[in-house]
Amino acid sequence: MFIYLSYPVKCMTFAFGHLIGVWLAGKGYEKFGSKKLSHYAWFFLLLGGILPDSDLLLEWTIGIESHRTITHSLLFAVIALVVVYVGVTLLWKKELPRRKEYALAVGSGIITHLLLDMLSSGVPLLWPLPYYFSYFNIEFGVREKITIVHQLLPFLEDKMRRTIIDMALGTAWIFYFWYKKRIQF
Repeated sequence: MFIYLSYPVKCMTFAFGHLIGVWLAGKGYEKFGSKKLSHYAWFFLLLGGILPDSDLLLEWTIGIESHRTITHSLLFAVIALVVVYVGVTLLWKKELPRRKEYALAVGSGIITHLLLDMLSSGVPLLWPLPYYFSYFNIEFGVREKITIVHQLLPFLEDKMRRTIIDMALGTAWIFYFWYKKRIQF
């Protein structure tokens, strides 16, 4: 694993890639941990798998460039874990015995997301420190450099918005079928 000090160019894995990675992690846990995840544990695991990319909503709606900052850090995983634990404790009394399971599921989903993103240009695990962790130290350039990737980024980002919206709808569709118990993991 490499640690480097820079601000890597945005390099996204799509929501479905993260959902598949988290699903495989969940299935691996069920197989090797000999414990079946509950219906709601699957929800929190899959939610955690896409939650770090929620920062893209800020970027697209109000123009704040925030992708791969706090939401791609270990701090965010801990915050989300605590929020789910406290949220279930306060708001969902009937699921009180499973609050730890749900909190660990969302935290595991986030960690899996971060591990998958480490296959690209790295993630700031220790945010706000500007260190990006990557398995291969793949840098697609840094923001200060002028590269062909940087010249193509505005074009690609514009074209990818429609694709990402389509993927968001597909993800919502999967969650809808999960909620209606028409699909099982």
